[in-house]
Amino acid sequence: MKSKETVLDFYLNSDSQHLLKEARRNAGPLRLAGARWLTEGMRTIMTDKQKMQTVLEEADSNWRKHPEPLRPENAELLRQWGVSAEVQQFLAEFSFDTDLAIGEVHLDQANSLKKRLDWEDDFQRALQAGLLLVGAGSTGDPLALDIEDSQVGYLFHDYFWEEEAEDPRKFFIKLNCSLGQFFWNTQFVEDYPIDAYGAAEYTGAGFTGDRSPDEA
Repeated sequence: MKSKETVLDFYLNSDSQHLLKEARRNAGPLRLAGARWLTEGMRTIMTDKQKMQTVLEEADSNWRKHPEPLRPENAELLRQWGVSAEVQQFLAEFSFDTDLAIGEVHLDQANSLKKRLDWEDDFQRALQAGLLLVGAGSTGDPLALDIEDSQVGYLFHDYFWEEEAEDPRKFFIKLNCSLGQFFWNTQFVEDYPIDAYGAAEYTGAGFTGDRSPDEA
């Protein structure tokens, strides 16, 4: 059996499609969700790109059939909105011709940004609060990226859609992780939240969706 150091060195120089296979074969495994086997060292050293590629391989989401280059007008919007270079690169790398289901959550089509800006009031309202809608959870709760720190979380959709005069951040449950880490967690971390209610319980948020936001 290879040493832990040898395995981690291998991960740093390996294509993502081999990561799970090598982790199962060579490293001291840690059982997480379902039949998935990973190591904490592997999770720590992987980049967001590697994590997302591994997630897509594991989820078997037919992502290879749907690549679509990020169009210049959408890339320019990301720059105008002050989205970090890392997130810009991530969304360009994982740009598809459709919304992509990944287990019980999904990633929005990156090339829909301009259309949504032009036509969706909720998208505009979230953006004005510094939140970029990038996907959704299992119950339709929007997945939002905090542009300020590139961390993601869920918006309680009932409150976000109905309480239009309120600051959307009142209903935002931040999970304190990057986009790549978020999708990794949904696939490999047991009982990881797939909606805003679960996220509120998971993080111990003050607002749980069970009372008026004015009481939060």
